Amino acid sequence: MVSRGMNFDMTIDNIRIAALRLFLLRGYRNVSLVDVAKEIGITKGGIYHYFSSKEELFHSVICYLFDYFGAKYAKVFDQEKSFRRVLEVMIGGEQDGYIERLLNMKQGDYQANNAGLALEIMHNFPEIQERIDRSQLELRNIMEKKIQIAQETGEIRRDLEAQILATIVLSVSNGLKVLGHNLNTKAMQQQVINSLWQLIGANIPKE
Repeated sequence: MVSRGMNFDMTIDNIRIAALRLFLLRGYRNVSLVDVAKEIGITKGGIYHYFSSKEELFHSVICYLFDYFGAKYAKVFDQEKSFRRVLEVMIGGEQDGYIERLLNMKQGDYQANNAGLALEIMHNFPEIQERIDRSQLELRNIMEKKIQIAQETGEIRRDLEAQILATIVLSVSNGLKVLGHNLNTKAMQQQVINSLWQLIGANIPKE
């Protein structure tokens, strides 16, 4: 029974990953269940064994993606003592590395379609957008607590409102994602981190 369960999990995750890869590359409207089945070498009937429709698969894919990122972020916020290090993860491109490793594809392959897929979700899947909004709120709350700890240890200025700062960091991180691959470079990410740190760091010398 354990083996069957593990095979089930592996198969359904393979379908989700293949579907996510195609949705990012082509957008929701331009991907069919046949396309997903071909991507992993199974029949369309094999897809229907797990999902009754493309819409159900899409819902499952988005939930899977947010659970994946949630686990990654929880580990970062739990293990990293420095908030500067948290900034490097949130803004410095490590999120893209998570996607690249999960999907076995490069950022430039899919980044141009990110905004289009986000718009499709906003316009056609309000329940998914609500899930995204909840996840963003949860992430902001976790980051707020991390900022408060950094203020207590003297890493970040104590006069800053933790909730507002968490909102700004999250907004900057999300904003960089929608930039073209040629704009959202490692150099740009590092400049953003350095500039933000100049504003919030407690021990930055004043000119």
